[in-house]
Amino acid sequence: MSHWIVDLLLNPDSFFKERADQEAGLKFPLLCVLLTGLVMAPGAYKSVEIMGSLFPPDIRSYMWFGGFIAAVATVITAFVALIVVGIVFHLLSVAFNGQGDIKKTFEAAGYGFLPLIFWGILSSAVYYYYAPSIVLPQVDPSTEAGMEAVSQAIASAPMTMISAILGILFVLWSANIWIFGMRYARALTPRHALITVGLPVGIYIIIQIWSLGVL
Repeated sequence: MSHWIVDLLLNPDSFFKERADQEAGLKFPLLCVLLTGLVMAPGAYKSVEIMGSLFPPDIRSYMWFGGFIAAVATVITAFVALIVVGIVFHLLSVAFNGQGDIKKTFEAAGYGFLPLIFWGILSSAVYYYYAPSIVLPQVDPSTEAGMEAVSQAIASAPMTMISAILGILFVLWSANIWIFGMRYARALTPRHALITVGLPVGIYIIIQIWSLGVL
C-alpha cells in the first residue's frame, strides 16, 4: 500500500474518495500552505538583497530588514492565496449545485498546495543560483523611474523567467489535485469539478504567460 502523501500527489482520486465521508481536517492542509510560504521566502529575501547594490552603503546595511519583511509577506501571501482559492472554488461550485461544507473546500484547497512546496524549493534555489550574475541598470532606485527600471530588469532576468515557468507546471499539478478534491468535497460531477478548478487556474496561467511576454 502506498503512502497517503504519494496517493495525494499521484492518485488524488483515490485519496479524496477515501476521505469523502470523513470530517474535514485542516491541520495538514494548513501545514502545506505554511511550508509553501516558508520555502518561497528565501527567494523573496534574495530579490530585495539583489537591489541592495544600488543603494548607498548606509542604506545597504539595512536591506536585510527589507528582505525580512518581504520574506514574512511571502508567508502571509500563501495563506491569503489559500483563502482566495478556497472562496473562488466554493463560489464556482455553487453554480453547479455543489453540496458540502466550506471547510471541506478549504481542506481540498490546502491539500493542493503540496506540489507548490516543491516549486518554492526550486524557485528559491534558482534565485540564489542566478542572483550573482544579474546586471542591474545603474539608476537611482529611490526614484519612480529608477525603481521601475530595476523591477523590469529583475522581471526579465533568467531566474524570474525560470521560476515563472516552474510555477505554471506545478500549479497544473496542484490543479489536478484540486479537481478531485473539489469533486468529493462538493459532490460535483467530474466535468463540473474540472470547470470549477480549470476556469480560475486557466486565467491565472494566461496571466503568467502574458507576464513572460509570450502573449
